[in-house]
Amino acid sequence: MKKIMVIGIILLFLGSSVPVLAKTYSSLPTTIISSISTSSEEYQVYIGAGIIGMYGERKFGLGYHMSVQNTGDTNITGAYYENFTTLSGEVIGNSYNTFFIEPGIGEGTASAGLVFPPINRITLTVVVENMTYSKTGYEIGPFVLLIG
Repeated sequence: MKKIMVIGIILLFLGSSVPVLAKTYSSLPTTIISSISTSSEEYQVYIGAGIIGMYGERKFGLGYHMSVQNTGDTNITGAYYENFTTLSGEVIGNSYNTFFIEPGIGEGTASAGLVFPPINRITLTVVVENMTYSKTGYEIGPFVLLIG
């Protein structure tokens, strides 16, 4: 229990006092919307911590997930982007996957694992058609804390 409390205090400290240390250059559209679980007439986007519950917005969990639910009557396309940097700003990982989702179908991606160095900054982005949704946070070992 003490270990969990210490980790929680560290996570709160990191989330509230560590400024963005790296400038990230991306070819993504510049519109970033901070509200992630967005309901539109055609789709819902979720970005959250934890690999269980792909259609939720938890702030802390084992790994992370990004998902899109097509609630409309037309196909939608887009991409998932993941960016990992050290606290000093060194890029240690970038990846993206495209998707094509038919009406009434949901799709997502999730990941959890041990990383080195043990504390990294993470940016998770979902682009659907011409809209971009993004969350940032920290990856601490296999756990993810999303703060913005």
